[in-house]
Amino acid sequence: MPMANKTRWWVATVAVSTALTACSSSTSDFRVAHPGKVDLSTKAGTALTITPDRMLAATGGLTPVAFGKPAHGTIAYGANGSMTYTPDAGFTGTDELSVTVSRAVKTYAENQLPLVTMGGVTIKASAHGSGIAAVPGVSDEIYGLTDRGPNVVGRSPNERVFPVPDFQPHIAKLKLADGVATVERTIPLRGPDGSPLVGLVDRQANTGESAVDLNGTPLPTSDYGVDPEGLVATLDGNFWVSDEYGPYLIHFDANGKELERLSPFDGTLPNELSLRSPNRGMEGLTISPDGTMLAGIMQSALQTPGLQGSAKSVPLARIVTVNVVDPQIVHEYLYPLANPQETDVSVSEITALSATTFLVVERDSKPAPNASKKIYAVDIAGATDVGPRSTVPGASYQADRGGLLVNGVPIETTVGAGSDADAVAKLRAAGITVAAKTLKLDLEALLRTLSAHGDFYGHDKIEGLLTPDGGKTLVIANDSDFGLAGLASATPPMRLQPKVLPNGTQDNGEILVVDTTALPAKTESVTVAIKVR
Repeated sequence: MPMANKTRWWVATVAVSTALTACSSSTSDFRVAHPGKVDLSTKAGTALTITPDRMLAATGGLTPVAFGKPAHGTIAYGANGSMTYTPDAGFTGTDELSVTVSRAVKTYAENQLPLVTMGGVTIKASAHGSGIAAVPGVSDEIYGLTDRGPNVVGRSPNERVFPVPDFQPHIAKLKLADGVATVERTIPLRGPDGSPLVGLVDRQANTGESAVDLNGTPLPTSDYGVDPEGLVATLDGNFWVSDEYGPYLIHFDANGKELERLSPFDGTLPNELSLRSPNRGMEGLTISPDGTMLAGIMQSALQTPGLQGSAKSVPLARIVTVNVVDPQIVHEYLYPLANPQETDVSVSEITALSATTFLVVERDSKPAPNASKKIYAVDIAGATDVGPRSTVPGASYQADRGGLLVNGVPIETTVGAGSDADAVAKLRAAGITVAAKTLKLDLEALLRTLSAHGDFYGHDKIEGLLTPDGGKTLVIANDSDFGLAGLASATPPMRLQPKVLPNGTQDNGEILVVDTTALPAKTESVTVAIKVR
């Protein structure tokens, strides 16, 4: 399923020339780009907005990753993937813009209108990267998922401020073309009775969070509360969504109506999963290529009884597999996290390559360029099942005490905070083998080779991942948090603070496509002419 960049070829009045130099992240490579032609022109003293499709036309379809300074003006990053050129006062004539491009990556920026503006701060609607899934049978479309809606940390660590309390989580169908991810359809999520689902805290789940609006007024819990994070689109047109509150696995029909729900509170999912830390539930979801097995992954370790300190420091996460035909067949496997006590990493997505092999995103929450975003190839074929069907010698399974017990102690409590190497050794001594993992892509290292200061795809939360061809092409999405970073003022009525990327723009939903066969990534230089009249 190639992610083709369907570049429009615009009729030109100004030529776009190619510089005869190129730079490479590995060796000297003087490949020549063949740009198209496009009329980029503006009036004297008037700024020119260059949208992604026009920039791609100017670069011959090659993805811009960095920009030089024009000789007679300035260039700045704009909204929705655009660039803004401003000519110097009094200048007329033809200016030249040096653009660094790469064949190894493509980007598609969401271009939606804002959800709402509050206190002068835009709340973005382009937030469909909490989970992504391929649209079956279509090569240039994907489904994207929102989470529970706009929310930020409040006046205490356990308070969450919901500026739009009635936000209804939804699935969006996105068309990827010409550098833009265009929403073609939205599918609001609804309960089994047709009532809208909302992002307020689920009444049954104990998250430890208190929800308020911008006035500080407490918000109630809801029987329709859901925090979607993982997405699967099935061949019959339906969806599965994983949630952070329960965590739940929820089956929706093609129009977003709930069909069934697997829950740790009624025994349809292992009860120990309800011990997830607040906002650290089932962060990713995928389905085996034959469509018979769902695989979800918890964001961090469980807060099992007796655990000293925070589960976020325990170097484990759980992969949970569920048989689609018989959901009672559930298995759990341990995924080793890379020293979260020091690195603050957690899991944000999983995508299946086979019934036993996956790609997993492991990341921190820092923006580029000094961040950690890595994609691992993971194999559970040799891993030990630590779920209800576990057969570990000498261990016992007790759902109400934290699941599988080793010498009477839950797994996370046994391991405790520490390094992943120590955790693996402790588990091996107990007869438990964790999933095998190898580095597939150091995403942040790749992005730094393309843009040293983090101007190119500098998002902090990488949460969506799919591959159409067994891992050669990686389609990656970010969770923009609706463009919000937190509170600018905690005095009611509270004021919001926008989340700003390293390139100076407010965070926005954006899809990144990486061709791993073109790595290490090479860059080339293209000169774009801009006529100022």
